[in-house]
Amino acid sequence: MKRFICFVAILVQLSNAGAMSFGGLEHEIHFAKNSSEISTEEVRSLVDWKIKTVQFGGIDYAVFVKKDDRFQITLKLAEHRRDAIVSLMSTLGIQVTDTDIEDLNLRHKPSRLTQEEISTAIISVQPPCTKTHDCGLQPIPGWKPAEQNK
Repeated sequence: MKRFICFVAILVQLSNAGAMSFGGLEHEIHFAKNSSEISTEEVRSLVDWKIKTVQFGGIDYAVFVKKDDRFQITLKLAEHRRDAIVSLMSTLGIQVTDTDIEDLNLRHKPSRLTQEEISTAIISVQPPCTKTHDCGLQPIPGWKPAEQNK
């Protein structure tokens, strides 16, 4: 019984070690209401995300923030939030290639978002395969089951 449990534990570890998916290409930065300061927790979370994205070899990083006067997120505050993220990423050795401030004040965009959702910035990374258009299915490195006898 102990051998069986050890065998299952090893299989789980091996399959997790080499698995690669395109999940995790986006990261959220949450700001406090009316603030453009990035909290220590958010900095740690960004660093952890950056470490995980190394496996993709990200080439294009983009930052997206929101502006909505109904939630007191003016263009100036949105710009400060964007600049704070870009500065932090630069400090971490990440070059941002694109930024955008989404204007949610437009009449054709009814806002059902909460203050927390509006105060959340998105960082995304594009893996190199998006430029070469070969992001198709790739074999997952790691443990493979033995072939069955035919």
